[in-house]
Amino acid sequence: MHWIYDLPLWLMCLMFVLGSVALGLGGVLLARRSGWTVSPDDNGTAASLHAFVGVVYAVALGLIVVSVQDDYGQVESAAREEANAAGNMYRALDAMTPATRATLRRELGTYVRMVITDEWPASAHGHASERTWRAVDELSRRIHTLEPASPTEERLLPELMEEMDEMLDARRMRLFLGQSGIGVVTWTVILLGGVITLGFACFFHMERLRSQLLLTGLMAAMFGLMLFLIVAMDHPLWGKLSVQPEAFREMQASYGRLRAEAGETPASPAVRPD
Repeated sequence: MHWIYDLPLWLMCLMFVLGSVALGLGGVLLARRSGWTVSPDDNGTAASLHAFVGVVYAVALGLIVVSVQDDYGQVESAAREEANAAGNMYRALDAMTPATRATLRRELGTYVRMVITDEWPASAHGHASERTWRAVDELSRRIHTLEPASPTEERLLPELMEEMDEMLDARRMRLFLGQSGIGVVTWTVILLGGVITLGFACFFHMERLRSQLLLTGLMAAMFGLMLFLIVAMDHPLWGKLSVQPEAFREMQASYGRLRAEAGETPASPAVRPD
């Protein structure tokens, strides 16, 4: 079902809303045609039961929406922490010898560039970037096997290792939460709960069919909007409504300013994914 995340947001929203409305209106017409609607005298009792079902489902749906938004926020936070750790490492390398500084900064800049141009587009389609993993593994290996060439480098090395570990931890958090969803069981509860709640409303009896279709359609449209919100934010790195690598773009721009101040040759700018 990953093709859903390749759709424009307006089309995805329209698909869920129209699908929900069609389900609700079809249920009303089916109940009327089959004679399954409750009698007018029983509408009050049925309304009380439907209110209970609706409240239970609304609470469950609200908790799921909050959980999805929390994961989205955590991915944004992890991306910022990862980019900040990369920036701290880049600045800390000022105290290293020129050869070591040039090598590590080049590899750090390569990693940040590959996160933007290679890994983020791959993550948006549910894939991993082996090239980016190799780049960060090589950078980690160089830092953790670095032999200090001066007392200053010896004092600085533990700080570099700590920043490297923080960057790796934030990276793993970003990829894990960004690619994982709420699960099949939860989706089953969401869909079955929505069908039950909408289906319950179809059995009410109203004198005017148009009024019942309008009210049921509005209720179904609200369910479709909630379903759209959950789907769009369920995988924070997928689709159009996803976390963007703005923190890494800002960090790359900062690298460019630092290189310009040091008189170094600027690297080619990152290509923004469409």
